[in-house]
Amino acid sequence: MGGTGKTPVVIKLGRYFLDAGKKVSIVSRGYRGKIGYSINVISDGEKIYHHPPYAADEPYMIAKILEKASVVTGKDRRAVVEFVSTTFNPDIIILDDAYHRKDVRKDLDLLLLDYKNPISTGFVFPFGYLRESPSAIKRADIVLFTKTGGEKVIPEKVKKFLDNKPVFFSDVEMMGVFLGNEELTDKNIRFLAFSGIANNTQFFDFLRKKGLNILDKKGFSDHHNYTLKDFNNLINLLKKTDADYLVTTEKDFVKLNDEIKQITAYIKIEIKIFDEEKFFGFVNRKLYGNT
Repeated sequence: MGGTGKTPVVIKLGRYFLDAGKKVSIVSRGYRGKIGYSINVISDGEKIYHHPPYAADEPYMIAKILEKASVVTGKDRRAVVEFVSTTFNPDIIILDDAYHRKDVRKDLDLLLLDYKNPISTGFVFPFGYLRESPSAIKRADIVLFTKTGGEKVIPEKVKKFLDNKPVFFSDVEMMGVFLGNEELTDKNIRFLAFSGIANNTQFFDFLRKKGLNILDKKGFSDHHNYTLKDFNNLINLLKKTDADYLVTTEKDFVKLNDEIKQITAYIKIEIKIFDEEKFFGFVNRKLYGNT
């Protein structure tokens, strides 16, 4: 249901195809965006039209990072794809979080599995955290394990579902801690961490492993829309802990107001795919054959 790193991988794919000279469109449901679930153009690849809380956090962040990609949201993914195809005529359409959507014909199904918890409890929501049963893994063209910690061994519990298909491994790479456009490199800086993502604890542990001095932490629900009360509570907690700055994810940072952004650092991350050249070789062969 969340937390496998889908959006960073979408950004990785989008950047790859943009760098290859392709015209790229990103399609997302736009979960928790106040603009609603009809077809909404967040960015046309030149201008961003909607900002949080109206635009959902993930498509807005994608639009900010992949400036030349068009980003469109909507619940009816098939209708959005048809709209994008006729409006932007892209070379590549990347669907964020759409493996389970069988109403859209896809040229490639890339499935992400959390390395440490690839099939959760094995139960489908609301009894577990899966959208489909583990047998749906067999439908994937490529499987990418995320957050592996450098490991490259297929977990035993999913081996039987992989059918000798291409399997790759990846990890999260921290690119830096930024306050505005300035990178913070002083190891003595003290932070109060907060986030509203699928696995806040994992984020807080990640910060500590990367050597950040975290005095305290505050977790919110996934895709949380921050209110003025939240901002005031965070500022009061910052003063109480005597931390120098707040620190959060880039996805959360884009939803903050200008005042709190002045005292909030954010983490820039990228997905590092091991055997990346081979990975994109498979992607290109699946999309374009032998070209």
